[in-house]
Amino acid sequence: MKKIMWFMVSILLLGCTKDDDPARENEDFNSLYGGIPYKGTVQGRISLDEGNALDLSGDGSIALIEATSDSVSIVFLSDIDDLGEINIKIRGEFDSKSFHMGKESSGIYFRVIDQIINGKFTSETQDMVFEGKLEKESGQMEMVAIFKEETESFPDGTRLELNFDTSRKITENDDDGAGCQMRMVPIWGPNGMTMGMVPDC
Repeated sequence: MKKIMWFMVSILLLGCTKDDDPARENEDFNSLYGGIPYKGTVQGRISLDEGNALDLSGDGSIALIEATSDSVSIVFLSDIDDLGEINIKIRGEFDSKSFHMGKESSGIYFRVIDQIINGKFTSETQDMVFEGKLEKESGQMEMVAIFKEETESFPDGTRLELNFDTSRKITENDDDGAGCQMRMVPIWGPNGMTMGMVPDC
């Protein structure tokens, strides 16, 4: 299990979400949920076909990075006790109402609509399901991944569960995310290991 030092999934996405406050009706997904990262905990479990299992626990955070006028990356970062980092990165486009990619019938999609996270990624090597909720000052996300082929870190049939529970306090003076620096880490994706930048706040 100690091979699991970094785990990153990158998916191409599109979209945005809506806030019920009329005063924010002109804000977009990035201005509502970007800036100061969400920080908290991550709990999880790795289960193997033969019945062995390992509970996971550590620090978790959620942040929006690499924003342009119509696209942004959401990163789910975790530092698991005694194992290291397990990181998930999702790149997508946004507008004033939703953050989404693909159609449910396609088997590859990720959405944040009306603050609800819903996604699925199916490939020959792994299946992933995402569920959760992203609000102005709190973010929860549960991911379940099942590996259908053996990788360097996961045997065939491994089930990986991660549950992020994070929050933040926004004020008018500190919602710009100042103080975060970027760092380079290995990224695990469907096509193997790559390198990518994630925030260190």
